[in-house]
Amino acid sequence: MRNRTTSTIVLAVAALALAGCAGTSASTSTGSEETADFETVTPGTLQLLVNSDAAPFASVNDDDEFEGFDVQMLTEVTDRLGLTLEIKTQEFDTILPSVAVGQADAAASSIADTDERRETVSFSLPTYTGVMSITVPTESAIEEADDLAGKRVGVKSASRNAEYAEQYFTDSEIVYFPAEAPLFNALEGGTIDAAFFDGQAADKYVQQYDVRVAFSAVNDDNRGAAIVLRQDADNLREAINQTLREMLEDGTYEEIFTTWVTTEDVQPQLDFLSGYYAEHPDNSYPNE
Repeated sequence: MRNRTTSTIVLAVAALALAGCAGTSASTSTGSEETADFETVTPGTLQLLVNSDAAPFASVNDDDEFEGFDVQMLTEVTDRLGLTLEIKTQEFDTILPSVAVGQADAAASSIADTDERRETVSFSLPTYTGVMSITVPTESAIEEADDLAGKRVGVKSASRNAEYAEQYFTDSEIVYFPAEAPLFNALEGGTIDAAFFDGQAADKYVQQYDVRVAFSAVNDDNRGAAIVLRQDADNLREAINQTLREMLEDGTYEEIFTTWVTTEDVQPQLDFLSGYYAEHPDNSYPNE
């Protein structure tokens, strides 16, 4: 995938179908009195930074068009808010500093909301959370969490998956590995009954080896990935948070997710987001 760190592509947000790819076009949206209240670099325009090789969340396809889950989410959000969406690509390690100093309005490439990052930028409500997948040999009888009782479950040491397994798989023998590769080798070799991987890693192994995902889980203790915003963009953040709630409620979120994240079950996302949004009803989040 080509990394176009200097390119700019402007999207005509109102013309994009949910199931389609983001295309290149000059937008004619000029904003309104309401959009003028948003703290954007250019009135009426949301300047979004993405990493161009973060598929399925954000990437540039062979036709030099932006596409992906985060691209489509922000296309829909800005369309509903009456903002023109302008997307630029940058290397990942420069994206947050650029937003923090006001060189761009927002960033999105499955970026996790952490305490360390909150020291310089702010975040919207989450739009995605990493799924953890119990992966088993294809012929295994394991189908749900109760089936792990008395089984040897492999995890990567000091990972969130390990913490989750220690908390919830108390009837299992937890076996620790220093890295992902030896964990999978143990599963393939039969020395453990199941391996607990991040969703994307599990999907990779399922596509290449004789294994399957028995079930998936979401760690409710994390904040998930969200839209990165400047710390002083209070009006913009509140408007985006309200729009995210509406998109979850009216089914738009599910449609976008199933279009772009085809290897993961949408239900854990819906459950996580519904619960998280209910726990944080104030759109001033995270400054409640």
